[in-house]
Amino acid sequence: MDPKLSALIELQSVLSTQREIEREYEEIPRRREQILSYIQSLKAEAKTAEEQFKKHEVEQKTREMELQEGQSMRVKKEAQLLSLKTNKEYQATLSEIEALDRKNSRLEEKIIELMDLVEKERTILKDKQKELTEKETEFHRELEGLIEREKSLSERVEKAGAEVKLVLNKVDKNLYRRFLRVFDRKQGVAIAIANGGHCGACNIRLTARLIQLAKRGQDIVICEGCSRFLYWDHSLDDDQPVSL
Repeated sequence: MDPKLSALIELQSVLSTQREIEREYEEIPRRREQILSYIQSLKAEAKTAEEQFKKHEVEQKTREMELQEGQSMRVKKEAQLLSLKTNKEYQATLSEIEALDRKNSRLEEKIIELMDLVEKERTILKDKQKELTEKETEFHRELEGLIEREKSLSERVEKAGAEVKLVLNKVDKNLYRRFLRVFDRKQGVAIAIANGGHCGACNIRLTARLIQLAKRGQDIVICEGCSRFLYWDHSLDDDQPVSL
């Protein structure tokens, strides 16, 4: 096999490994951001739930105080009836008592409504706080794991980069530029096997001439369908046709 092609096959292997490790490494900051964003979202939800709960709890207490004052006022007005001397004063006080009764009745209805609402919001708040506590614990463990993983991947990225540099010393620079364009455009597969008479990547049927050139392994052979570099693996000559 042409040493140039052998070098490219080796380069594809180490470069694919490098790119895969780099993708994993680059995913860590994104995952960290997702976790922190989700925690902030849970905190915001818990805070909103707490604010709503406290708001209606305060309103309930305010209405209870108003009701208490209204009931006390009614008792006073009712007691005044015994000391009134004229019918006009008596009727006016009765009207005031009736108005207080209506107001107190509305307050009682509102208080019952608020009591139900506060109880529901108390449950919602507890659920939000529980979820926040559980998720924070879970995510903090994951964040700690990401730190260790980031450290490990950083070392692997450095090692993979060094391996790529070593292989690059064997690769023709002009050929490397062509290889890299195909590698990036074809999802990391720039070289395909030609055994079986088809391109192992795009499966197009190869011409007899290309097959012979690939078998000889003395020239760079390019697939007419996908522009990948082709090679023939003689160790598979007695096996079934394979695809990359």
